[in-house]
Amino acid sequence: MQISTKGKYSVRAVLDIAQNSHGQPVTLTAISKREGISLLFLEQLFQQLRKGDIVKSIRGPHGGYVLARDAAAITVGEVVRLVEPPLYTSSCFDKNEAVHDCRIVDSCIGGAIWKQLDEYINRFMDSVTFADLINKPKTDVVYHLQMKSNNLLADRVKPNARPSERKVGEVA
Repeated sequence: MQISTKGKYSVRAVLDIAQNSHGQPVTLTAISKREGISLLFLEQLFQQLRKGDIVKSIRGPHGGYVLARDAAAITVGEVVRLVEPPLYTSSCFDKNEAVHDCRIVDSCIGGAIWKQLDEYINRFMDSVTFADLINKPKTDVVYHLQMKSNNLLADRVKPNARPSERKVGEVA
């Protein structure tokens, strides 16, 4: 499982706008220089980001891009899913096949593992907004991301519950 360059650069570019816009359009050239991302590649990414209502373009001599919504209303998960195929992969699934579409889902425990992994990854990415990431020291961001991750895991676990009392997918 790996997020491609498209996903990573999309997150970086949206974060760049969230940090540097201050209500004014940000040019792709400025993002390209700050982030070290090819201008041509950014142009391709921003077509998808615009269609996905993540950014909107402002035309004119002082034009560029701004966030289409408040940074608190845009999640990392939303951006990544917009430009990436499903993140989980397994030798028993192709990139376009959902875990629940597996032909041997009734007898294979592996599908349950991949499904839970996919749900956890998406829940985590959806819990992180761009407002969570901007204008804060990196140590604070890392700490808060660790807390979000721990909270997501804690929400899924009932340590004293017997397996038959746990929700589907709960970990002991």
